[in-house]
Amino acid sequence: MHVATVVFSIGGVVHLYRAAYGLPFNLAGWEVPVLLSWIAGLFALFMAYTGYKHIR
Repeated sequence: MHVATVVFSIGGVVHLYRAAYGLPFNLAGWEVPVLLSWIAGLFALFMAYTGYKHIR
């Protein structure tokens, strides 16, 4: 469970960094909208928080 919490934390921070600075991201020729990174970042941080609370 510790590993998942760390992975979700890193993923959430990376997504929110990308969204905050509006960095472009292409996935197989598709420009991923910044809104999707906001949603994914918040969801990943929520999952990390849930994992942390489960550990305690």
